[in-house]
Amino acid sequence: MNLICAILFGAALFAATTALAPPPPAGGPEPGVPGPTQPGAPPQMAPMAAPSASATVDPQMLARAKDWFAQLQAGKVDRSQLSTSAGANLTDATIANAQSVIGALGPPVSFVQQQAGTQGAISYAIYLVTFRDGKKLDFLFAVDKDGKIASLGLGTPH
Repeated sequence: MNLICAILFGAALFAATTALAPPPPAGGPEPGVPGPTQPGAPPQMAPMAAPSASATVDPQMLARAKDWFAQLQAGKVDRSQLSTSAGANLTDATIANAQSVIGALGPPVSFVQQQAGTQGAISYAIYLVTFRDGKKLDFLFAVDKDGKIASLGLGTPH
């Protein structure tokens, strides 16, 4: 499936893409310590702190992600669970688009965590969702410190 349905917004997208970035090359400056500069060269900035990642599956996060995936498949979501920014970005058109992509695929046969971590006050997980016909999707699910959903995303697996 080459179609990507973006429901990505807020810090969780940043967290997921930052977490997938390769580590800095060996032999570079210590994290947080600027390296030497040459005369006339702009000063070097310390690298950004990488999000902390976890291989441990959080059963509550997994259960909520599965529930929200089903809500998106049905095209009916509980907006009371969304953060303010997520609620503003998750339009009726976006929900309808997500439903058109995943609604007819049927219930997932597997929902496997590929990555999880935190970035600031956002906790996120990326799940590989597999369907009976063999189709697979990545599903990004992120919550803020208050337990409100901060980001959702559907995409082709990497």
